Amino acid sequence: MSTINDLWNKFKTHVIYILIIVILVVILGSSVNRCSNVSKEYENNIAALNDTIKYYQDKNGNLVATKLAFESDVNTLKLLNEKLYNQIDSLKLNKNNVAQIIYVDGEINNPTQDTAFIIKNDTVSKGFYRTFDFNNEYRTLEGNVDYHNDSLGIAITKDIIRFDYTVAMDKNNRIYIKSTNPYVAYNEISGFTVSQPKTKRWSLDAFGNINYSPIDNDKFYDIGLSLGYSLSKVTIGPKMYFEHNLATKNKTFYIGGALNLNILKW
Repeated sequence: MSTINDLWNKFKTHVIYILIIVILVVILGSSVNRCSNVSKEYENNIAALNDTIKYYQDKNGNLVATKLAFESDVNTLKLLNEKLYNQIDSLKLNKNNVAQIIYVDGEINNPTQDTAFIIKNDTVSKGFYRTFDFNNEYRTLEGNVDYHNDSLGIAITKDIIRFDYTVAMDKNNRIYIKSTNPYVAYNEISGFTVSQPKTKRWSLDAFGNINYSPIDNDKFYDIGLSLGYSLSKVTIGPKMYFEHNLATKNKTFYIGGALNLNILKW
């Protein structure tokens, strides 16, 4: 133990300098990482502003519309796309709970269909009544035509349009929308996703503690570094620290390992 203490007394100034340098490097690295994330968000949002709706066919022959979404916080979205921000506002949601929103403005362009009624001359004066239906797997349109006393009436008794949407967003914030109804057209697509912090596994922590033991009246402090690797609820890694007992004047340098269990996060 004396050998370790001798080494500590000899190199403690250097160790303290190293700790300070490491802390500054960690702070600088964190700042650079944040600037890099902001830069990526800025580039993505510029691309989203300039992007237009593009189409391609999926393996089933359905058209897929695709467009980039914005990435930011909700307040910044108001500057990027006020219309999309107002959609969030109209939903009466807690804006802090919004993770994603996609807005689609579309229309159904059904094909035109013609029909002809054969009317005998002797029935024109008496009037006539005919029904019609234009039905397929995407539309039901039914009604009747009534002509009586020089008055022509058209009544729609059933008008149903069937369509579906499949919406997906990849990790690059690109939106993909498709419908099995071939008559669906997209006039506008806009989306938003909240910026998510990147998951980091490795961490380097500097720590310092001041302790007092009322039982034996010991007072001591310690400072050190720990390198951690996060595994869900557990963080493991090497740890080194210097401890100075103010009562006994003992100074000790420790190197070991640490295992921390993350019980609560807030």
